[in-house]
Amino acid sequence: MSEFTPLPDRVVERLAAVSTATIASQLLAHGLRDQFVSGAGPVTPGLRMVGAAWTARTIPSREDLDGLWPGARPTPGLSLFDVIESTPEGAVLVIDGRGEHRTATGGDILVERLRLRGARGLVTDAGIRDRAAVSAVRLPCYSAGATANVSRAYLRIVEQDVPIGCGSVAVFPSDAVVGDDDGVIVIPRALVEAVAEAAFEQERLEEYIGAKVRAGAPLRGLYPPSADLRAEYEAVRS
Repeated sequence: MSEFTPLPDRVVERLAAVSTATIASQLLAHGLRDQFVSGAGPVTPGLRMVGAAWTARTIPSREDLDGLWPGARPTPGLSLFDVIESTPEGAVLVIDGRGEHRTATGGDILVERLRLRGARGLVTDAGIRDRAAVSAVRLPCYSAGATANVSRAYLRIVEQDVPIGCGSVAVFPSDAVVGDDDGVIVIPRALVEAVAEAAFEQERLEEYIGAKVRAGAPLRGLYPPSADLRAEYEAVRS
């Protein structure tokens, strides 16, 4: 296992104040064109999520191992309960659900336990159970949709705290994971401080640009901002 490293307080503060769209623009400036997790929408719109990734990897389930035959019990191994109980404070649990919309990788009791452990959220590209009850927990959760099916009907967890794929994005342990109403974006840990600061400054500049647009100014020269507009903004800002 790697050594889990929570995000610094300043980074959390900066990332909590910016949108995933702004972060995507800053990641593009670093040559990363698609860090947005595909197929994982918010269970509860209006909540924001920022934390470092704690990961779980799955493989397809198999009838003889996962207790799917009548009267059979699952063979011992890593369970979703084990992963929940291992998720550190300050982490976002990110589960490689293999895009299995038919099955859940969490429900209200597991999400409540995550919240009590101090986790910052849950992200999966599979489904989630008990959607209304999960929403009531008020822990940010992102999934491919609602389902009543149990996880072991389709998936078996085999590893945690390892690199995974979730929604076609590579997620490494302790990467930054940010969620808003648009969805979830992943920031490589080596870039997180630079991206957080630049995204925060970009949002401040865009607030200035937005005010000019609302006052009737045309877009050309404002978006993207010209050198003159940037100079004007810096003068006002200072």
